Amino acid sequence: MARVEDFHRYVLPFIANAPVPAVDDAIVDACIEFCTKTKVLRSIVGPMALLPRIDEYEIDPPEGDTVIKLVTTVWLPDGQIPSKTRPELDAAYPQGWANLETADPRFVDCYHCRIPGIIRLVPKLSVKVARAMTIEVAYAPSRQATEVDDVLLEEYAEVIAAGALGRLHQHPGAEYAEPSRVATYLETFRSEIARCADDGAHGFTSQPLRTGRDEF
Repeated sequence: MARVEDFHRYVLPFIANAPVPAVDDAIVDACIEFCTKTKVLRSIVGPMALLPRIDEYEIDPPEGDTVIKLVTTVWLPDGQIPSKTRPELDAAYPQGWANLETADPRFVDCYHCRIPGIIRLVPKLSVKVARAMTIEVAYAPSRQATEVDDVLLEEYAEVIAAGALGRLHQHPGAEYAEPSRVATYLETFRSEIARCADDGAHGFTSQPLRTGRDEF
């Protein structure tokens, strides 16, 4: 894990006399926004048991001082199931969906998240099924984090710094703030978020390099 202060050398030279607590808060806030929008931090949870008549499953954050931002994928024994929003559930089940049950995970239609990190299967299971559900989540540092995932420092330090500087320079009335610099830093930060979003979706695996004909 990288310490928040490890980002100081990318931030402090560009903002004079900013107090360290404000700098640390800006760095953490930039890390949170970056992770929330790019989904670059992901973790696989499970397999876990499906329990009878459990309305919701709460997913523990993968590391200390992190929070789950999004459930990206849910797999049951027969494969991936889709997510549905509340309006989609209401449209699909006009007679109600909250109390629907099934004894067979093959007939689970979807999952729904009312808040990040808590999922509900529709229909829910009426029997126990061991090691039946695996979940992928995207997560981010919590507001109280003093350490963040190493990849944020090793791969995205300058991006995080731009986000932190954009925040610091818009602090109203602060002697260190130069509002004229806010737009430049935040434009850089947000354009890099758009570019880095593929890292979260695709990972860091490259396509094999082909040097000749395929062999059969």
